[in-house]
Amino acid sequence: MDPAIIIIALLFFTSVIMALAMGVAWLHFGRQRHVLSWALSYGAAMVQWIANAGGIALKSGPFMALAAVCIIVSGTLVVVGVRQRSGQNVPWRLMVGAGSVVAVGGIYAAMIHDRSLQGMIVPGYVGLLMLCSAAALWPRERRFNAPEMAFFTMFLLFALFEAALAVSAASGWGKPPATGLATYRAILGLGLPSLYVGMGVAAVMVVAGDLAHQLRRQMRHDPLTNVLNRRGLDEAATRAIANARRYNRPLALVVCDLDGFKALNDGHGHIAGDAALRGFAQLLTSAVRRGDIVARMGGDEFGLLLVETEAAAAADVMERVRAEIACLVLPNAPRAQLRASFGVAELQAGDEQLDDLVARADAALYDAKRNGKDRVAIWRNAA
Repeated sequence: MDPAIIIIALLFFTSVIMALAMGVAWLHFGRQRHVLSWALSYGAAMVQWIANAGGIALKSGPFMALAAVCIIVSGTLVVVGVRQRSGQNVPWRLMVGAGSVVAVGGIYAAMIHDRSLQGMIVPGYVGLLMLCSAAALWPRERRFNAPEMAFFTMFLLFALFEAALAVSAASGWGKPPATGLATYRAILGLGLPSLYVGMGVAAVMVVAGDLAHQLRRQMRHDPLTNVLNRRGLDEAATRAIANARRYNRPLALVVCDLDGFKALNDGHGHIAGDAALRGFAQLLTSAVRRGDIVARMGGDEFGLLLVETEAAAAADVMERVRAEIACLVLPNAPRAQLRASFGVAELQAGDEQLDDLVARADAALYDAKRNGKDRVAIWRNAA
């Protein structure tokens, strides 16, 4: 049996496994667009390997032309998926236009049985697509995680491999058909199986890493308001308190809730209540700085950790929030007037955990409620 057919069979079954894995991940873990794009990419690769095998076995130009088109489609979908995952716009017109031009060139080369020309056009373009994928994968405001680094490395290696194929094919262009073909096949046979499988493993690692991050986020975030929940607040507070002590910086905790929230729920329904909680959370999040922490502690009660902030400064920030909350309009209860009360406490020398701060901030909040609500109270002034 032709060794090329054996390699193609390996690559075909790798594509089948990857298409199934990506399809299952898309169906059962959030139906993310980039996972679907990668599943479709491996689906196109399955057709490519079948066409490739047919082209080699039957010496068929049409089969090789179909393989060239499928390679271009598969590589394009890889780039699309990476850009979707990174939250970048997909330049569909540019990608479809460029891919169509290259596909026409690949089809022409396949139909006239010019292996050198086809080896220059298709691998060269796929190498460019891999470089585009690596660039799109690069994180903008954070570091690579381990799966992303592996994926990025595989893109670069694949781009180098495709460039080597294109250069090898170019060395035999315009010469007798056998010239340079042995080198091209040697590079293809030695490099493609390991790189293709490695790329698949890296893609699975990225999807699995994204899923793990998603699950961790769900464990630490409140699904209604999209801020941290009490568990997330506890974990963030442990780090914030440790940093405040290490660098001898102030740290303030604010505990706040909506005045008359139960009456709002009873009078206007839970949809209005949920809208009030979401609006309140958004207002709190927009009022604090990057690095500060906002969390829903339960019900209508929220907690905020303001780093490098004294109690008086935190109270000033909450005064602005208190004034702005009256401007929130609820779609299901346009006449409802929202008000909120706030209790502020500052980290002290004897505090060992978040609960120490919470107890004093709760006392300040109780003082604000007792004195008429719709106000900010600092613990040292609380009765």
